Amino acid sequence: MFRTRIFWAIVLGVVTSVLIFEARTNLAFGEVGGKVLAGLVAPGARLVFAVNKPGTLLEGSTRFWSGLAIACNFLIYLFFWYACIWIVGYLRERRNPYEREATLVPPSFR
Repeated sequence: MFRTRIFWAIVLGVVTSVLIFEARTNLAFGEVGGKVLAGLVAPGARLVFAVNKPGTLLEGSTRFWSGLAIACNFLIYLFFWYACIWIVGYLRERRNPYEREATLVPPSFR
């Protein structure tokens, strides 16, 4: 279970979400830090802005929209960490490609 990519992607996604949430609520940043933090939480905010139009059913429920933004950011972090773990695993595997079974040489000639 601890060797699966999705497990570590979920763990790193949760850690990233918690760290960004804590940074937004407890830390005071300068101009550059604020821009970096705003860039990290932008995908969820953009989704909420795109879906929450005037005249919609849940127009005034801020708790729902903030929860949706956090969930969207978590999914984006999950996909990001999964891709990073997959790329690292692929590059480590390609370091010596002939150790794998799926080569072009038939097994009888090895």
